[in-house]
Amino acid sequence: MNGGTSRRGAQSVVTVSGRVWTVLFALVLPWAVPASAAPRAPSPPPRGVWADVALDREGSALLAPFTVTIVLHNPTNHVVRLRFPTADLFRVDVLRDETPVWSSITGHKPIPITRQLDVPTGSLRLAQVIVDSTTDDRRALAPGRYTVRVAMLGTNFGVVVDKPVAFDAPDTIARALATKPGTVLTIEGEPYVDGGTPRLRDATGTIRLSRALALRPNGMWVVRGFLDAVGDERVFDVGRSAAAFDNAPSPQP
Repeated sequence: MNGGTSRRGAQSVVTVSGRVWTVLFALVLPWAVPASAAPRAPSPPPRGVWADVALDREGSALLAPFTVTIVLHNPTNHVVRLRFPTADLFRVDVLRDETPVWSSITGHKPIPITRQLDVPTGSLRLAQVIVDSTTDDRRALAPGRYTVRVAMLGTNFGVVVDKPVAFDAPDTIARALATKPGTVLTIEGEPYVDGGTPRLRDATGTIRLSRALALRPNGMWVVRGFLDAVGDERVFDVGRSAAAFDNAPSPQP
């Protein structure tokens, strides 16, 4: 992963406006952390170059994407050269109970080539990464608390930045039907087809969907969109959808 780009849930560099929350921790690490394990929580910041990470969120609902912004600060009066053992300058992990459920390095093989980064005096925006709030196997996250962990593991520089993030439980279908049309919200239910029309149901009711969620969706699904109308019937206009966190895919034979 280079400075401005990442994989599917972590897309290309974008400019995002809105409220930003910031947290800072740092740790000097003389070794690289294996790709199979997320780096551990950091110690107090060292002197010299330090990293600042901010999250910009559309909201706390499930399937609402968020942006991770990484900025390097150099308080010295000279350029500082950072060295890395691979072409990757950083990694981003989303952890649930210290277990990664999404990682920017999933499906990515680091290129073993030394890379250098010159950090000028002042601030350098290194990257913006969009996380789509799903797991590596494309399920929706479960409601609850998570940790977004950004790690830069160089040979002469290393930081680990943790940022807590939480997701709310989805709305019920009854609440969605009572919501003002056009309001974006997230619901959860079991998809089914009635007379050729895709629908979603939960314990509080059923609602027509603007389109099918998948070819043959099974179990519970999370759907983000807004209430619309087709004639006299209210319809939930599907923006994004994913199998619920507990609706794990069947193992391959």
